[in-house]
Amino acid sequence: MNSNTWKILGLALVLSACKSTPTDLSHTGNPTSKQEIAAEHAVSDADDSGRAYKIYGAYLSNRQVYFDYDSDTLNPKYKNLIAVHAKYLLNHPQSKISLQGHSDERGKGDYNKDLGLRRAVAVRNAFNAQGVKNAQLEAISYGNEFASRDCPDEHCHKIDRRVDINYGVK
Repeated sequence: MNSNTWKILGLALVLSACKSTPTDLSHTGNPTSKQEIAAEHAVSDADDSGRAYKIYGAYLSNRQVYFDYDSDTLNPKYKNLIAVHAKYLLNHPQSKISLQGHSDERGKGDYNKDLGLRRAVAVRNAFNAQGVKNAQLEAISYGNEFASRDCPDEHCHKIDRRVDINYGVK
């Protein structure tokens, strides 16, 4: 074989190897996937101890803020979660989110609808405090419309008392 044939075979091997390499590694759990690297660069604040916290793509996919029974007071433990999403929104001004308030099945329908809205507004206010404008935020309430009806224990009630952060709002 002449040298041109070897070059062509070598190039073919390299190209076929490149073709089989996935470009989206977010599904692999690899801590250096593109999604996780982007998330690390999106947030550079520090937590309460002064250490820079490392945020991964999985953290950005966490989109629930939970509340105590009959409360619309935002728990401070959600500070970093809101900060991550706020940084994303500030870096992507064309993006919009819907803040969907929920309540558990206890209480009357109108009260639960109002409580869900107060919870969504509390989360919206936390986004506003991070610099996100209301034009990117929509606060709505579903009350107890999607509450766990067949699970009347406290575990189910806890997961029903939440605000969901949903992207893709037009």
